Order: sequence, then structure tokens, then C-alpha cells
Amino acid sequence: MSLHPTDVGHRVVVRRVLTGPDAERPQFGDVLGELIELDAERQCVVVRTPTAEVVISVADIVAAKRIPPRRVKDLELERIAALGWRGSDTEQLGGWHLRAAGGWTGRANSVLPLGDPGVPLDEALNFVRSWYADRGLPPLFQLPLPATRRLARSLEERGWRDLRGALVLTAEIADLRLPARDLPPVTITGEPDADWLAAYHYRGTALPDVAVEVLRNAATPGFASVRQDGRTLAICRLTVDEGWVGITAVEVDPAHRRRGLATHLLAGALDRADAHSVYLQTEPENTAARAMYEKLGFTQHHVYRYYGAA
Repeated sequence: MSLHPTDVGHRVVVRRVLTGPDAERPQFGDVLGELIELDAERQCVVVRTPTAEVVISVADIVAAKRIPPRRVKDLELERIAALGWRGSDTEQLGGWHLRAAGGWTGRANSVLPLGDPGVPLDEALNFVRSWYADRGLPPLFQLPLPATRRLARSLEERGWRDLRGALVLTAEIADLRLPARDLPPVTITGEPDADWLAAYHYRGTALPDVAVEVLRNAATPGFASVRQDGRTLAICRLTVDEGWVGITAVEVDPAHRRRGLATHLLAGALDRADAHSVYLQTEPENTAARAMYEKLGFTQHHVYRYYGAA
């Protein structure tokens, strides 16, 4: 067997014998999934598949190896990310997910097209315009690319404009290079307290009242912070959905930058998350953040762009 403790938490394929020792012709079967345990005492391995946890005796293993992670497509990852950052008011139009939250953040106030709207495009766009107008908001699309390139072209033909965008970076948690730091511990709470909220400045501004509602609006949000002598030095928000950790709202006190607080915070947050992979977003122009994340082991998964009506 070629599996090692370092393979725990990664995808593996295990070929095993299915027939007994007296079979005239042995039959084999493959188990594909996440290796969750190497049990030396019981001489077995445990692999989590999409339907069950499979216990395999070492004696039955013909071959086993670690394999690359399953590539999650752009739209699938954005569907998962939408679970972690939600609008407070939502509606479905076929495969289009309409979200609104008082105008705070693009992701919570835009259409995420995960499939066909179920009606002709112009009819769907009229519905979008009306839906957002009823809420006092401009119509906005979040378009993951390249998956929605055709829709982007159709919007451009109708006068919609590319306004801004973001890069989505991902990594397998087990592969991240997170150096240990001699810094105060990372604490995680289920609610953002006043100090956490005071430390967060979305696009450099203070948070509106609706922001707290958006930040809390997830299945299991966590609010991580590093504090010292009564002062909050760094914060981030994390959510866990379908094996993915979403890291958002990362901010470090300007007076305490270049101490490794961001990586220390990330390590502390991921250490307590029951997940296999992590995603985060950063602006294309933020070259310093991109360089830091790439050094840790993140790679670019896709981009998304916001399109607004003319």
C-alpha cells in the first residue's frame, strides 16, 4: 500500500479485492473519495465517498494512491459561495438567483445566473429591472467567467456595462503553507461583537446597519479575531458549506501590518474548520494580497465581473 499519513484529508483511489481467496478469478473494485483515516491498529483505511464511509482492510488492497482534487467548476463554486454571503431578500427566476440587501456589497445585491432563467432573455431582464426597482436598487449581475461569457456578450449588446470584478482564489487546506507565528491566539465567535464590527471597514467606510444582517446571514458564520491588550489587531469572517471554507472580511489594523497577522488569522480560522478546501476573493488591483495568498499556496480559480444596466 502506498498511502501515508500525509495523504489523510486528500482524495485517493483504492483498488481492492472483492472476491474471497477461493475464487477462481478474483474480482476487483475501486473506491474513490477522501482518505479520512489510516488505522494501524485495525489494519484498515477509511475512505469517505459521496454516499458512505468505506472501511477497507489493508489485506484486501491491491493498489492505492493519492489523486488530484476534483475540479469544481466556476458556477458550482459560486453556488457554494452564495450560501456563505447571502442577500436578505431573494427570489429565483429559473436558474437565476436574485439577491438584495439594502445595496450593501455587490454579491448580496446582484443576480447570480447559475442556469437558464426559463423565459426569453429580454423578458428575464425586464423582470430583473422591475425586481430591483421595487427595492430601490439598480439592476446588477454577478457573472462568473468564463462560464457566463455568452450572457456577458448578450448583456453588452443590450447596453449593459462591465463595472468591476474580483478574482476567486482557492486551495486545498492540507496543501497550504501557513507558517507558525508567535502571536496572540485566534478566537472565533458565532456573532460579531462591537470591537469586531468597529475593525471592519468595507471599502474604507463604516458599516451600515444592514451589514450586520448580511454578515450574520449564513448557516454557521464564524467571526475570527486576534486581540492584544484589549485591542483588535486583525479580523476575518468564515463560513463552511459543502466542505468549503469561505474567507471574507479580512482586515488588519494598519498600525500592526507586516507582522504576519493575516496568515496567522487564516491559519487559526482554517484549523477549526471541518472542510477540505478554501476560497476567497480579492480585487485584481490588490497585488499585495494576491502575492501573499499565492505564496501560501492559493491559485486563481476564476474571475467574476459585475454588469450594470446602462
